[in-house]
Amino acid sequence: MKVFFRKLHRWLGLLVGVQIIAWMASGLYFSLFPIEEIRGENLTRPAEPPAADQLLSLGPPSVLKETLDRHLSPGWALQAATVVRCGDAACWRISGSLDERPFTRLVSADGSRVLAQLDAGEARRRAADWLREPGEIDAVSWLEGPSAPGEIRGRPLPVWRIDFRVPKSLSLYLDPWTGEVLARRTDRWRLFDFFWMLHIMDFEDREDFNHPLLQVAAGLGLVVALSGIVFWAMTTRLFRRRRVARS
Repeated sequence: MKVFFRKLHRWLGLLVGVQIIAWMASGLYFSLFPIEEIRGENLTRPAEPPAADQLLSLGPPSVLKETLDRHLSPGWALQAATVVRCGDAACWRISGSLDERPFTRLVSADGSRVLAQLDAGEARRRAADWLREPGEIDAVSWLEGPSAPGEIRGRPLPVWRIDFRVPKSLSLYLDPWTGEVLARRTDRWRLFDFFWMLHIMDFEDREDFNHPLLQVAAGLGLVVALSGIVFWAMTTRLFRRRRVARS
């Protein structure tokens, strides 16, 4: 029986050991870099608030509602309305839902018109403006379809993707209506995402921290660790001497 449990312990240790190595390697990577660098937040600047004199041109909410009714349909629902900076002027940022789908739009300060969707040239300019330091753009891509790519899984499409040569490996995903940065991706983030998948053992969606595989592996790891302590105690000389002395 003892031989059986020793063999079981060894095979379980080998099986769980691979995942333990993955946990240690991913944990080490997580601790090496500040999360702001992983997310690329150090490469882009925050949005600037509107100047005080720009707020003088704001129109009444009634005009704003009429404009959005024409642009969308009267059935849209408001979630938030804020004033943001749009270049040299202020504008309204409207977020809401229509037919249970979220939307975000920019409306001119006086509320008379919805700002147009960004074209490729405008997306390129907006992306460059978001950088803290001057950069070099490598490619601009329009992404649309039923589901987002893995780097921005779960986000609604369409979006603009702007890939930079400088800063190296940086990709910015922009909202096509507002030009806001929806996501920043770098090679550090991509490696972080890979290690995160290994860490939580959700190999499909990479989101479920309560994944059954993680629970099973953690439970087996605990069993292997505790059984290893027991086997060590049973085979160490000090333990055997105490057992002989008691007998």
